[in-house]
Amino acid sequence: MRRIALLGVSSFALLIMYLAPSAASAAFTQCPPVYKDTSCQFLFTITDTETSVESDPTQGPYEGLEDALIGIQNNSSKPISSLPVSAEEPLFGFESDGICSPGGEPLPPGCKILSFNSAKEANAKAGEACPTALTFNECGFPEPAGEPKGITFPEGILFSGYGAQENPITGYEGPTSWFTNIAPFGAYSTGSGVINFSPAIAPGGSTYVTLESPPVGGFGSASALTTTLSGGGQGGTSINVVQGTPVTDTATLGGAGAASATGPVSFNVYSDAECKTLVTAAGTAKLSGGTAGPSSAVSTLAPGKYYWQAHYSGSLAAQAATSTCGGEILTVLAPTSTSTLQTGGGVTGASIPVLVGSTVKDQAHIAGSLAATATGTVNYTLYKDKKCTQIAAPGSVGVVTAGNAAPSAAVKPKAGTYYWVASYSGDTVNAPSSSACGSEVLIVSVKKSLNLPSNKGCASKRSFVVHPRGPRSLKLVKVRVFINGKFSKEGTLHNGGTTLSLRGLPKGTFKVAFVASTASGKTYEDTRTFHTCVPKKHKKK
Repeated sequence: MRRIALLGVSSFALLIMYLAPSAASAAFTQCPPVYKDTSCQFLFTITDTETSVESDPTQGPYEGLEDALIGIQNNSSKPISSLPVSAEEPLFGFESDGICSPGGEPLPPGCKILSFNSAKEANAKAGEACPTALTFNECGFPEPAGEPKGITFPEGILFSGYGAQENPITGYEGPTSWFTNIAPFGAYSTGSGVINFSPAIAPGGSTYVTLESPPVGGFGSASALTTTLSGGGQGGTSINVVQGTPVTDTATLGGAGAASATGPVSFNVYSDAECKTLVTAAGTAKLSGGTAGPSSAVSTLAPGKYYWQAHYSGSLAAQAATSTCGGEILTVLAPTSTSTLQTGGGVTGASIPVLVGSTVKDQAHIAGSLAATATGTVNYTLYKDKKCTQIAAPGSVGVVTAGNAAPSAAVKPKAGTYYWVASYSGDTVNAPSSSACGSEVLIVSVKKSLNLPSNKGCASKRSFVVHPRGPRSLKLVKVRVFINGKFSKEGTLHNGGTTLSLRGLPKGTFKVAFVASTASGKTYEDTRTFHTCVPKKHKKK
């Protein structure tokens, strides 16, 4: 065991933590009790697709400072004869003590006294059970039957003794294992190596081994985790979506071992920038080729700001990593709708007729669950085509205060048909929205006599045919009818006429505007006043 501090960890703190064996029950049963440990400190679980790494926080170094007891579980469909292991620690920097000389009882079963320097210089007690004295380091497991002759180790690795084939034994080997290919990894000359097994670990079987240093950061290379949100046609580290929009997260692992790393990445959503208050879990995704995701879709968040965080649990290829809290922000906005009403020529409505020279203003209304506190702006644009692509007048902006939008600037368009669109900018809690093109129609006409009939009496029938005639014998093909400024009907003239219906109106006086247009789109307006009355009831004789 090395008598120096672990990187980033106080040896004094570790010594205090592991002065006595843990009283907790063993989380991993693949390892026997060894001195200060009741079972494995780490467990490698091998499947057909990955090797996962788990740790038991109740188990420290079995000798109290740094040596790590490792369980290996084969849950794959094939026997396992070897396992490469690496870390940015001297995992294989063995110092001649090991699992059979941990410094106290219990020892794992099967530990034997080894030969001194070679099989030819045999220790007189070689093959006997090992004592537990702190000073006795010449103990280990005998060589497995399948271990080849001629095993060597890099300079600096200390041995506890030799086996029958004169192979050096470090004392860290398990009862069925030996080490080969010890090599540098990162800044450490003994950071990587291969653990070999004889017999091979059968499917469903397990064994155990020890390594010199439990890695502070984890096995494999140092890694970093970055994330990207996707939702509502957007992607990035910061996006805004309307409430109810599904949002997913994708994680990318960086580092030397990222491409070969496996294992799950978990995703969580928090309401605070410190990622302490969990709102919802967004599931897990398997890491493949350095990428994991997408996460489960989240679509039930209330309006507000949220912070996503991803965590990778680590594997033998890459250390565990967590994305930076606050590095990925989702803003959920309350949905809104924008409707409009225009005013001009003394009338107000979604569709109104005005004469050339009249001033017209548009007024937007913002609706939504949080619209009462809405701020921002509304952009008003007047178009001259039904698809709202050709701008007819310069746009204007109205400020939104407490949900109320200021009206547009006044416009005086030429004769023709126009279409308003109002676009709300949104704010920190309200989503943007726009009125629909065509939901508001402005008809600007030239004042002309259309030779309409006048009726100063009571239009008791309340429904009759009108034949508007254009100036200079221009052929009129279409007519719109407005009663007291409100749109009533629109249609093609049949045999030069259209039906005016006053049915359902109460007794009174009504101003009827006829807006007729030619095939080329020229419009003319004429008005007439009609009176309605209620027929008298005849008394029965």
